Amino acid sequence: MFRFLAICSIVVLLALSSCTPKQERSKFVIAFSQCVGNDAWRETMLEEMKRELSFYPDIEFIYRDAQGDNEKQIQQIRELLNSDINLLIVSPNEAEPLTAIVDSVFQKNIPVVVTDRKTSSGLYNAYVGADNTAIGHLAGQYIAQVSENRGRVAIVTGLMGSSASMERENGFREALEKTPNIQIDVQLSGDWEKEKAYLEAKKNMSSLQENDMILAFNDQMALGVKQALDEQGIDRIKIVGVDALPGAGNGLEEIMKGNLYASMLYPTGGTEAIRTAMAILNKQPYKRENILGTLVINKENAGLMILQSNKIQEQQKDIDKRQELIVEQKALYLNQKSTLNSVVISLVLSVVFGGIAIVVIKSNWEKNKHLEAQNKEILSQQQEIIEMNEKVQQASEAKSNFFTNVSHEFKTPLTLILAPMDELEKEKNISPEGKDQLTRIKRNAKKLQHLVTDLIDINRIDKTQARLQASPVQIDAFIQQQLANFKPLSQQKRISLSYTSNTSIKEIWMDTYLMEQAISNLLSNAFKFTSSGGKISVLVEENTFADHVYIRVIDNGIGIPLSAIDQIFEPFYQASPSPQGSGIGLAYVKEIVSLHHGQVTVSSKENMGSSFTLRLPIGKQHLKDEELRTADEPSTSFFTDYEHVQHADEEIQENSSFHSSKSANILVIDDHPDIRHFLKTLLEKEYNVLFAKSFADAKNKVEKSYPDLIISDIMLPDGSGLDLLQTIKNNAPTSQIPVLLLSALDTDEAKIEGMRLMADAYITKPFHVPHLMAVISNLILSRKQLKDRYISAVEQHEESGYTEQDKRFIQHLEMVVESRLSDPRFTVEEIAGELNISRVHLYRKTKSLLNCSVNDYVLQRRLKKSKHLIIEGLNINEIAEKIGFSSAAYFAAAFKKQFGMTPTAFKKEKLGR
Repeated sequence: MFRFLAICSIVVLLALSSCTPKQERSKFVIAFSQCVGNDAWRETMLEEMKRELSFYPDIEFIYRDAQGDNEKQIQQIRELLNSDINLLIVSPNEAEPLTAIVDSVFQKNIPVVVTDRKTSSGLYNAYVGADNTAIGHLAGQYIAQVSENRGRVAIVTGLMGSSASMERENGFREALEKTPNIQIDVQLSGDWEKEKAYLEAKKNMSSLQENDMILAFNDQMALGVKQALDEQGIDRIKIVGVDALPGAGNGLEEIMKGNLYASMLYPTGGTEAIRTAMAILNKQPYKRENILGTLVINKENAGLMILQSNKIQEQQKDIDKRQELIVEQKALYLNQKSTLNSVVISLVLSVVFGGIAIVVIKSNWEKNKHLEAQNKEILSQQQEIIEMNEKVQQASEAKSNFFTNVSHEFKTPLTLILAPMDELEKEKNISPEGKDQLTRIKRNAKKLQHLVTDLIDINRIDKTQARLQASPVQIDAFIQQQLANFKPLSQQKRISLSYTSNTSIKEIWMDTYLMEQAISNLLSNAFKFTSSGGKISVLVEENTFADHVYIRVIDNGIGIPLSAIDQIFEPFYQASPSPQGSGIGLAYVKEIVSLHHGQVTVSSKENMGSSFTLRLPIGKQHLKDEELRTADEPSTSFFTDYEHVQHADEEIQENSSFHSSKSANILVIDDHPDIRHFLKTLLEKEYNVLFAKSFADAKNKVEKSYPDLIISDIMLPDGSGLDLLQTIKNNAPTSQIPVLLLSALDTDEAKIEGMRLMADAYITKPFHVPHLMAVISNLILSRKQLKDRYISAVEQHEESGYTEQDKRFIQHLEMVVESRLSDPRFTVEEIAGELNISRVHLYRKTKSLLNCSVNDYVLQRRLKKSKHLIIEGLNINEIAEKIGFSSAAYFAAAFKKQFGMTPTAFKKEKLGR
């Protein structure tokens, strides 16, 4: 029964649907880009187009007016291209500027009809318009005939650069070449506008009134010239125009009134443009060059032309009314038909679905009884599953917690094994056998430490405790940095290591800490299974759709057995016959890549090598907000300071003390508490030591303490040590502080970047203690010697053997600086401006004469003057203001750094109070 009713309903619907009106065929969209639409000739062209389009109701017509602006017309054409047009009609404002955009439309296989004015290239389907050269030629012949081949003629041209103006002028001059007794005496430019022609005529009236006839390249400019002549009372000059348009104030009417002597008929071609466009769209034959005819209009035929125009307009109005009536009747018919169909369909469906409903209700009533019994049984089973799942989860959690806690417990004794090892290695009385044993213990302890770290990391990923902290990374620099870490191993094992990039993609979003471990694992495996003299290469490329990047690690080692390929990424799996390592490295790589929403795959052949491929998405659209690294988050996800590390760090901060006001102050910046504790032990006997463990903390302490030396790591939790270095060196008060970069980044790129940013030294971890201490001592000593020499040079330059020119420069420099010494915003650019020299010249001159920078010179002048002000009894705040320091604290720190004592101590020494 149910099946029968359904079939009936389908038959009825199909029958009724065949009665519904067919959907109208898709429309063509024709766009018209007009150079300017506010003159009568172009309004007539638009009316003709609309009149012809009234015969094609299925055409959508889009009109744009550029108002005489090239750039606006280009922009409008670009917008029309986004409207899915089928054909473009265009009247270029100027030929050359519009050529490129019209060519681009044509090259996109969109038909182009050019009307009135042409483009320079000729790339269009058809041209519709009068032959402007022929019109100019006809005007020349007519004027020669009227003036009996002698006299003086003035011409008023259109917009410079428009093809119509240039072609009319060429035709006119060519016609007059045959009548040498006619002289073109005056040429004005009216830009096709009546007002412009009127103003140009008034401006050149003395020359214009000497002519017998005037040819204006359109009727409106002709009427503008006529107005100017009438104001001067001149009516003997015959004025000829071009267009001969019907309508009030246009050429035909003005000829009848006698204001114009004649006009060359310039047909608008609106009708012909639409007919040509329809032939192109309907794939019918058409002419590429549609040249419209022309003739001379004067009083003899102007009246007839006016009568014809009026008759055409009346007929068009009648056609428009009839079409409106047809559209209304058609809409009414379709509406009534649709309503009738809807009513019939509704009635049939009501009957059909009523029957279906009865059948369904009866069937459901019987089934519901059976389902109700099944549902009770399912609920009982579901509850049992939930209880069992909770027990399994609790057991798994307990096992996982035990695993993590035990792994963490390994780290403390490992640290206590490794730390004393370095000190024991320094002992001189250890036998060679003892040293070998120490080396073996140290190597295996570090191996155990790496293994414990990997175990903790992979366990945290499994428990989803690891959170991705992705940021944009330059892929080339990242890969090269990883390869640099393996260069020593490559040289040691004589294995070729290369890198190739076949992608234009420069940046991908990744967690650098995690991805470093993934790449390092793959490279480590490649070296482990590749024999001496082998080859390892890293290849970066993009996929076909450019939405993923591939990072491939390829070797020609022993390969992986076919039976092991499917299990190679399983935790603790070790392929036979010669397993090496713990078996967790590739599982860890897989988890890291999965966190990045990517995939890792492997292809391999025994005794031929292996290829591991990381497929990572490009951009950050695939990442959640919580997976994006914020500015205040550390760059690593896994390591936190344990309780004993935190206590050690607090102890370091509390015990930071100063030996004396004249000891060198060293600021140590490192986020690792053990490193800070170790450096404190090394340095506190000889120096005053301050500590900072973040970018923000370091910046604050540099500004407050102005240390004699800064030792900074590059990888900081909230920023980069290189950024901090750049900030210090670009800030005048701190630019002279020596900075020693102490980093685990042992790559040429990192060292070069550090030196480029003006680091004074770069030492890599692990470091040799005597080397570090020697570098620290040399940096502090050399900076002190440089400062002493500089002070001497500034204070004693009057006694040096300078030339008279050099002395005048120094005196002038002193005067400028002294006059602005109290202005804290006084800049090097202002000093150079006062001296009438460039900033570079000022710098070079100061460097060669005083052996210092301009900023250093200004600082020394200020500090030197501060001594005199202290002796005069001024307080610190007053002195800081008078010598241009932004704060008393900044002045006190600079004074102490320069003279080795505070302003208060200096005052007590000099004044005894």
